[in-house]
Amino acid sequence: MNNTFDFKRFGQVLAKDWKGYFRNFGISLIVWCCLPVLFWIAGLVLEVDIFEGTRLYLIAIFVFTVLLFVPSKVYGKANLSREGVGFAMLPATSSEKFFSMLIYCSIVTPLIVGLGSWAVDSLLATLPFGRFVGYVALPKDFLVPLLITIACYILMVSSFFIFGNVLFKKRKVGKTIAWAMLITFVLVLVLQLFNFWVFFEHWVTKAGVRDMFIWYMDAFVLVLAIFFFALTYRKIKNQKY
Repeated sequence: MNNTFDFKRFGQVLAKDWKGYFRNFGISLIVWCCLPVLFWIAGLVLEVDIFEGTRLYLIAIFVFTVLLFVPSKVYGKANLSREGVGFAMLPATSSEKFFSMLIYCSIVTPLIVGLGSWAVDSLLATLPFGRFVGYVALPKDFLVPLLITIACYILMVSSFFIFGNVLFKKRKVGKTIAWAMLITFVLVLVLQLFNFWVFFEHWVTKAGVRDMFIWYMDAFVLVLAIFFFALTYRKIKNQKY
């Protein structure tokens, strides 16, 4: 088989993964999209108004938490000794398998959950009864920068859990979360020991680039995502069964 990236073959991989995606994760997608119903019921029972700002944060939580589970649900058998043979024998290159995995876990899933939960939320807000106040909408003043930031963090979180999925064979989500907590703790501890935050704040203030801080963070997060995606591709390419 030609090891170069072939779009026709890639389309076939996408079509195959599409079937497996909804077979393994379709019900979960419906549940995640319908989570606003639980908060609508809670507001009705407790007689508490839930405003659009709070519900926007809830939708963001839905989107980011689903990223933790979708790789193991859809591609959980890809690195297993017996069950992963089908994935290994798939007539496609490692890059084609990797990009299909990336598309479904990092792009399709957050789009479906984000738009789906927003649609359900909007429908509930139109009802003449209930405690949903206002309609959820992103701020128009800085919409593009906000979308860029959201996209960068989605890619970062997704890349880490995709890598955890191809790295661990059992209890994939739990182990990945544990390693994420450990890495974060060590990183914060090291930065704190070297007074990084004090020096960084001083540099930002002195250099007059405080307004660029978000862009720096977006760039840093994006680099992390690329790093973990590269590790995932390397693991898929060198996977032994």
